[in-house]
Amino acid sequence: MSKHYKQIPLLTAAVISFSLAMTGHALAGTPSQRLQTKQLVEGEYSQSLEAASYFQQGVTRYNRSEFKAAELAFRKALQFDPYIAMAHYLLGNSLFQQGQTEQATEQYQTALRLDPNMPEAYYNLGLTLYRQGNINGAIAQYQRAISLKSDLAPAYYNLGLVYEGQGRVQDALAQYTEAVRINPNYATAQYNLGLLLAKQNQFEPAMTALQQAVRNNPKLAQGHYQLGVLLAKQGQLQEARQSLKTATQLEPKFAPAQYQLGVVFNDLKAYSAAGDRFEEVTKLEPTNVEAYQRLGAARTQSGQYDRAVTALQTAAQLKPDDAMTYYNLGVALQRDEKYPDAIAQYQQALLLNPRLAEAYYNMGTAMVQSQRRDEGISLLAQARQLFSQQGKFNKVNEVDQYVQKLAEQPTIIPAVTQPTQPAVIRLQ
Repeated sequence: MSKHYKQIPLLTAAVISFSLAMTGHALAGTPSQRLQTKQLVEGEYSQSLEAASYFQQGVTRYNRSEFKAAELAFRKALQFDPYIAMAHYLLGNSLFQQGQTEQATEQYQTALRLDPNMPEAYYNLGLTLYRQGNINGAIAQYQRAISLKSDLAPAYYNLGLVYEGQGRVQDALAQYTEAVRINPNYATAQYNLGLLLAKQNQFEPAMTALQQAVRNNPKLAQGHYQLGVLLAKQGQLQEARQSLKTATQLEPKFAPAQYQLGVVFNDLKAYSAAGDRFEEVTKLEPTNVEAYQRLGAARTQSGQYDRAVTALQTAAQLKPDDAMTYYNLGVALQRDEKYPDAIAQYQQALLLNPRLAEAYYNMGTAMVQSQRRDEGISLLAQARQLFSQQGKFNKVNEVDQYVQKLAEQPTIIPAVTQPTQPAVIRLQ
């Protein structure tokens, strides 16, 4: 599974960012919007001019992302006046930004004792509690924040994350939906809403949510990727190709997007382009067996047999017990008219999977092509029997037609079975 955009950082200084596979963390409150020098000098927050001066220094440092310097300034302000609720709140933010979660929690709690009507402090307290594993405490704080500020979209979003983590799917969907209703440009909420809808097999609304997410944040590579996966699943291959291509352009080292784009190219029968993508995956993930298998099959389809053999040999080294790798290696060698080598690979495939009828069939044709006619006919008979047992009656007919033509035209060289592609790995 591809990871969610689960973190919304502190909503401070009007900056929102996000990262992968984290719980939602977005501190609320913008110092530059809430505080003004004039108010401080006049003593709205403190009667101490020294406290006001250090407080304003802290705000300035914080807005420059100088969190350690901001922390020191707020601590100085509180030495002169320990009752400034906003100083405790912003000191909590500064500590949170430095990863000092427990200390931040204490500051938010102090701020709320001094001023119980700070929705942002309740929200940020929820973030710190969540990080400490206090899930129920976090829920309570998010709900308290919403009761004071009903349009605090990140609180709904983070509630959605918590509920999703608890398996409360409908509750999570409701919270994501509310976050998007409040803020129609909320790309991360739309992204997670889309993923959760997709998990419920609600593909159309899921694609709509993901389309909105990438429209609001065109640089959201994960959004383009997930949208491409869903489009491919719905058979909309051209649209999927475009979404996945965008994801790879935004993040060229995003291996799952490169891989899925290769799968789409393969489904579009653009085998050379597919091979290029799979080759890129092998560079990014040198031990990705499926990528080497896909690469080998694609290079075989595009007639690049030497490159196919190299890729499949690597796959066999990484996973020596996979029958299909040896089978496809046999196909590449047989197409390159290297019949003895192809026969050896089919034999290895059959050692691992004695019921692989296609290997008997192709090995039989390779025997015929290498002037070992009687052995070939014997193998074709075994292939026919297995095809019949497996209910592959079209293959039974194919074998019969082949043997009949062989009897009528002893010099015929029959067509070789297409290389078998490994199962598509849908990383969602």
